[in-house]
Amino acid sequence: MNHPTPIAWPLRAWFAVELFFAVAASLSVGLDPADSGANFAWTIKPEVMASLFGAFYLSLLPVMVLILGVRQWELARVFVLPGLAFTAAQLIVTLLHWDRFAVGTGPFNIWFASYLLPPPVFAACWVWQQRRAGTSLASDAPLARWQRSGLIVLGTLFTLEALIGLVVPAWFAADAPWKISPLNARALAGYFLLLGLLMLSMAHENHRDRVRVVAPFLALLLPLAAFQLSRFPAQVNWGHPRVAISTVLLTAVAALGLSLLRGSWPRLWRAAGPAPARIEHLPPVPPRAAAQ
Repeated sequence: MNHPTPIAWPLRAWFAVELFFAVAASLSVGLDPADSGANFAWTIKPEVMASLFGAFYLSLLPVMVLILGVRQWELARVFVLPGLAFTAAQLIVTLLHWDRFAVGTGPFNIWFASYLLPPPVFAACWVWQQRRAGTSLASDAPLARWQRSGLIVLGTLFTLEALIGLVVPAWFAADAPWKISPLNARALAGYFLLLGLLMLSMAHENHRDRVRVVAPFLALLLPLAAFQLSRFPAQVNWGHPRVAISTVLLTAVAALGLSLLRGSWPRLWRAAGPAPARIEHLPPVPPRAAAQ
């Protein structure tokens, strides 16, 4: 079995930058969604839409804190490619709807940097780390069959819906529990893409320790989304079918996340030390020589 690969300092530094971006977004649309015109990259209406975006950032915040603390590439790898795809998608959304953004303002500059910089950084770090990692560690702690199957099914569903929404925003906007603009629909599809690809990445890793760092995102999304929507109850059509369907799907996601939180957390912060030295075995000593 191969030995763990230490995370290089450029990637560790970038995880710190990503944590800053997550904190900034959480403080804006997560805590104060009603004032997105002043504290976010664009004015989001209705306010419940901004509040839902905030739920995604708040759910992701613990993951960014945890991933900054792990020392092994194999324990952080599960996030990198989904993070690359998510930020690239949101960058495309920004360019497609450039006229809707508050270009030149501080919140917009943070938003733009948070989606312009990560794709090349994540891509370069992935290639660099993977070349040093060699063959993946053997899956000595595989996921339960139902966990891996659930991740694949739900991950595929959310990924497909996200891709449809990115190309055809009316998929979300035409029939929704509240009014959704094309920009908001595409941004929501980007968050769904992150969720779907994270689950598929977890299924690909198929290792309890290597997926645990992102499990809080799955476990927290439903309760935080419910709380955020409850802040603007009058803006939500609670009887809409999408509310019920989303509740069922996110309940399944949360159940998976909670099941994957179980395990040895201290192992996630153990240093990735060098491979143990090779022990040379000496030839056995003849009994007569040993007696002398």
